[in-house]
Amino acid sequence: MKTADAQPKLSQQLYQQLVGVMRGTWQSLVVMPASPGSSATAIAEALVEVARLARGAPAKLFVADGREKAGVSSLIVDMTQHLSSGGLAIVCVESVISQQSGVPIAMASDAALLVVHLGTTKVEDAENTIGIVGKQKFLGTITIESKR
Repeated sequence: MKTADAQPKLSQQLYQQLVGVMRGTWQSLVVMPASPGSSATAIAEALVEVARLARGAPAKLFVADGREKAGVSSLIVDMTQHLSSGGLAIVCVESVISQQSGVPIAMASDAALLVVHLGTTKVEDAENTIGIVGKQKFLGTITIESKR
């Protein structure tokens, strides 16, 4: 399992989007890209920073990229232990369209956040992702510029 204490530089626009995600009572949040081949890692890392500032709780990043089924169970156990000690868990997964291992992680999390890459994410991919995970699980969507 990878964890990160990265402190990325946030643009004002992205920071405002992420502060909005802090509303609510979630303790665990899964962050996923809408499209296969896209990444949500930068957003998840930034959310750890914002969560520490906004909530004042120890926030930890769990990265599930490339995990097989056995690794998913281990990650969920680690996440649950962190939550039971009063922390917040931000979990970064790959697109659930291409990597189904993110689905049980999303189900084990309180909420989900969809990451849409402007100019590259297809509407169908976003709709399929929401359909797979369940609309009720999502807090919303974060839009970011694509790196071409």
